[in-house]
Amino acid sequence: MTELQTGESGRAIMSREIVTGPDLPVQGPYSPAVRVGDLLFVSAQTGIDPATGAVPPGGVGAECRQALRNLERVLTAAGTTLRSLARTTLFYTDLDHLPAINQAYAEVFPADPPARSAALVGLAGGRRISIDAIAAVSGGR
Repeated sequence: MTELQTGESGRAIMSREIVTGPDLPVQGPYSPAVRVGDLLFVSAQTGIDPATGAVPPGGVGAECRQALRNLERVLTAAGTTLRSLARTTLFYTDLDHLPAINQAYAEVFPADPPARSAALVGLAGGRRISIDAIAAVSGGR
């Protein structure tokens, strides 16, 4: 349950809950997800297969599907599902990848997809896609 706390200014602020789990690798000084009230903020997930530590074969579409599976793992650790997603942001490295990304995205969200933003970026380690998200969760849980 989310509790209200008092900040330095005396105003009420919601506490935040860090979502962690043994199957949620973190490769830097950040949390996989943070819950504040009825919102869950999920850190960007790449298309790296956690079992192998590598990008799955099959091109950017397979990498996008893996990123979405990784996103789903974080949501599951937070006690929710892909259906709770309100918005995703896709970061990808090549405009020519957009058709394959859209196809993979449509497979995962065949109806009622979340809102989405996208940006062309440079990604570390040869990654071609990264997806972050905001989910709506009820009762702070």
